[in-house]
Amino acid sequence: MLLTIREASRLIGRTTATVRRYIRSGRLKAEKEIGKFGEEYKIRREDLLALGFSADGDLPVRVNEELPAARGLAPREVMVPSSIYNELLLKHEQLLVQYGMIRAGGQKLFEYKAVAETKDEELRKAEDRYQTLRARAVKEIQFLRKHLREAEIEVEERNIEITLLQEKVKRLEAAAAHAATDDSFDKNIVEIRQKERDIAQMQAEDPSGAPQYDPAGNWIQRLSTGDGDKDH
Repeated sequence: MLLTIREASRLIGRTTATVRRYIRSGRLKAEKEIGKFGEEYKIRREDLLALGFSADGDLPVRVNEELPAARGLAPREVMVPSSIYNELLLKHEQLLVQYGMIRAGGQKLFEYKAVAETKDEELRKAEDRYQTLRARAVKEIQFLRKHLREAEIEVEERNIEITLLQEKVKRLEAAAAHAATDDSFDKNIVEIRQKERDIAQMQAEDPSGAPQYDPAGNWIQRLSTGDGDKDH
């Protein structure tokens, strides 16, 4: 009678994955047949017995039990029911799986611990760098504040100098305007003197026809004399 993988796993007390692994590794012979859902493996009871499994729940499995050599007793065979034997094997496999998981978890724990220590060291170095940069920044800020105050004082002094220069420029402009007025007055006097000389020359050339013209000094002098006579 041919058994399916599920039937064989129930019969020997193993999982279907274990039975498939036995088949893939070649430890357990199996034949492929076309089933309801396509190709599937079929296993003979004799092949299960060849691996040391019991294909019958009522058949016991022989297990060789060796006693410690110190007792000097020869090993003897102990008859163990197949159900108990299969249950023990299943628990043994479960313990191996759990041990592997615990070991892997411990390995991960050590890895996480190493990563945490590395991160802690990096954090400490980063904090040291931060403190160094902070101290440097404080010094630079103090230096800049000092130079800023000096620059503000210098700007105030320059503003005072600019104000004084502006006042000086105003005074110079006023003096220049006053000087221009004096120059115009002197120019007018020169023109008057020139006209007086022209009139005097005309009188000298034609004394009868030209009107008599008193220079500025003569009529001023006569005016002063006339006023004096009236006072007397």
